[in-house]
Amino acid sequence: MYYIPNQLKVVTARDLQNNFNKIADDISEYDDTVVVARPKNKNVVIISEKQYNSWMETNYLLSSEANRAALQKSIKEFKTGKSKLLTPEEFKQYSK
Repeated sequence: MYYIPNQLKVVTARDLQNNFNKIADDISEYDDTVVVARPKNKNVVIISEKQYNSWMETNYLLSSEANRAALQKSIKEFKTGKSKLLTPEEFKQYSK
């Protein structure tokens, strides 16, 4: 069994059992997503903890209309050059 990073992989439950450490290492190292094919279409998906945490943060940030609007406004300002890149020192001044 071999893996191509950043491509969806499908394995059987038996493959997962027989190659768990290798599959888990690849998921963690390459942020891969693995689908474990199971009978009766009861498939499961395995992702890295890093990827899971990223998804949870994204879900949280997009969970309210106010957050979504603020993010969209910030993206628009960035794309139109209306944003300013701050040094760490400048950021500390704004944060007070």
